Amino acid sequence: MEAINQDTASQKTTPIIFEGKASEYFGIWIVNLLLSLITFGIYSAWAKVRRKKYFYNNTLIENVSFDYHANPRAILKGRIIAFIFFALYAYGKSSSPILAGIVILLFFIALPWLVVRGSIFNARNTSHRGLRFDFVGTVRQAVRVYIKLPILTGLTLGLMAPYAAHERKQFLMNKHRFGLSQFDMKPVVKQFYKVYLIIFFVPLIGILAAIAIPAYQSYVNKVKAAAPHAALSVPNVQAFVPINLQTKFVLAANEVPANDMPVEGATVERVYSDNAPAEPPAESAALAAGVPDKATADQVAEEPEAAAPKEMTAGEKKAVEEAMKQQQKQATQDKMKEWLTSPLAWLIGLGGLLLYSFFIFGFLGYFQARIGNLVWNNTTLDKLSFKSSLRARDFFWLYFSNMVAIMCTFGLATPWAQIRMARYRASMLSIVGDVDFDQFVGDKKEEVKATGEEIADMFDVDLSFG
Repeated sequence: MEAINQDTASQKTTPIIFEGKASEYFGIWIVNLLLSLITFGIYSAWAKVRRKKYFYNNTLIENVSFDYHANPRAILKGRIIAFIFFALYAYGKSSSPILAGIVILLFFIALPWLVVRGSIFNARNTSHRGLRFDFVGTVRQAVRVYIKLPILTGLTLGLMAPYAAHERKQFLMNKHRFGLSQFDMKPVVKQFYKVYLIIFFVPLIGILAAIAIPAYQSYVNKVKAAAPHAALSVPNVQAFVPINLQTKFVLAANEVPANDMPVEGATVERVYSDNAPAEPPAESAALAAGVPDKATADQVAEEPEAAAPKEMTAGEKKAVEEAMKQQQKQATQDKMKEWLTSPLAWLIGLGGLLLYSFFIFGFLGYFQARIGNLVWNNTTLDKLSFKSSLRARDFFWLYFSNMVAIMCTFGLATPWAQIRMARYRASMLSIVGDVDFDQFVGDKKEEVKATGEEIADMFDVDLSFG
């Protein structure tokens, strides 16, 4: 009986609850935004602490919340250093490519140190039930994950990308501690490759189709332009043979074969029309034979200058060409304006936006859900394990509806979108096992400078784990 009770207790599931409200967070968000603008970004360090404290304080395990203890002044110092590097990069990008390249190279070399220091800063300033988290990864270990593996990924044309991503996740997870207890993520490289294969190859097929279909249509149009009659029926070799080598000629009722046309031994077929004259007029026959009538000859003899075509000068030709180009440009602009103002253009644009959003948010949601579930479902903390049930369709709806709401409110719905996302992520993650926080013990760690985290945030480096 005791064994059964212990087994049942070990399978106990404890949910993680997020109680934040959009109405409450909106006040924090709008004040942070206004004060950051007024102080030219100086208040952003205090804004970051207020924002993270709100989300941490509203994330609960067994009715006990997390807490965030970072010093805004430490964050401000780190941001000043980060801003200097970013300014050097921005200046070099516009005026000195060599300087920009040097800054990027230095950033790449320093990336392992930035990740380690930023992770230590975040972990040691986060606590639950008064017990701090910690990060024990070293720069040497980070060099392998953030420098060596990306280089190998490039040399293998991306074949090692899933393995490199797996190693980054495992490094960040396994080097975190809660007190003195270690997080442990099992290797799941094979599952990472399955996710990345879907992410890579499905868009690749779409890109190839998008290139191949217009190319094929262009080829068909060229074939139709070269041989319009042959394109409507079964291909005929004679459609591609010069007219003077074919054995059959199609002539109009009043058309006379040319002198150089080898009629001998060939079949001549005439096409008659109700509007065509039964016999060609004498004048037309004479002209066809190359003999002008008497009146035309007399007129040409009397007015030779009028009969001869007048050649345009180079300036006149250039003026005519410019006028034609301007006319064509104006006609194109008129057609474009007419097209853009039509309801069909708006419907096509809306459909294209929806299709683009479907692919982007669909693949992003699939990636976030599958990778998140793989990481958390294979991670333990002492005798505790985690259960993550993120779903791609939920992420898709959250991303899409949040984007629409933010666009329609000119950004004012951002707090609401952030609260929705945090609530969803917390609701899909739970702890499996007997949650007894008295078993966790810890020790006090020294304060860590925020430079690493702030430089990484400035250059958009993901320091999160899980």
